[in-house]
Amino acid sequence: MRQFAFACAILSLVILAVAAISAGFAYPGYDHLRQYISELGATGASTGPGVSYAFIASGVLLAAFWLMCIPLFPRSPLAMIGFGLSALNGLGLMFGGVFPCDFQCSLASPSPAAVLHEVLGGIGYLCGLAGLGLVGLAAKSWPRGRDLFHLAIVCGAPAAGAIWLIHPGFEFFGGAQRVLEIALAAWTVGVALAVRRPMETVA
Repeated sequence: MRQFAFACAILSLVILAVAAISAGFAYPGYDHLRQYISELGATGASTGPGVSYAFIASGVLLAAFWLMCIPLFPRSPLAMIGFGLSALNGLGLMFGGVFPCDFQCSLASPSPAAVLHEVLGGIGYLCGLAGLGLVGLAAKSWPRGRDLFHLAIVCGAPAAGAIWLIHPGFEFFGGAQRVLEIALAAWTVGVALAVRRPMETVA
């Protein structure tokens, strides 16, 4: 189960990264610093269907990884809630593909799908950040878990700062979103690497 969980985490991140980078090149005039990742999967975008499928696949794998972490680490209410919230971040990504935003993620007269995209995606980000914090705190009390606690601080600080800048009022909201995504991805990789170790080295 450990290797399967590790594979789910890494494959999820690879799918999302490849989709965002390749679609960004294929989308005319796309600016990663000033546009949302979701614009690549938006309704009417030439890259829309492929990126939406990538969101769904990546989200399902990410949610599965975090749920599999529950029995693989020392159990505590803090850790279980943290892993559960992290899984909701994966589901938020999945629903971001199921319910794409309108073309260019316009909020003028948004469609029901666009509203769900905004709400579920935003909740997913908040849950992912909260899950990072709770799992990091839980890891502090695990023997040999301090590395994860320190990683949670390193990843959580920029993520917490960036999440409030992901709005059109900030010129580089696309860049802020990338900071958040990269921080959460680095945290996921750290936990995935910890999953590969035998239980006695984690607990």
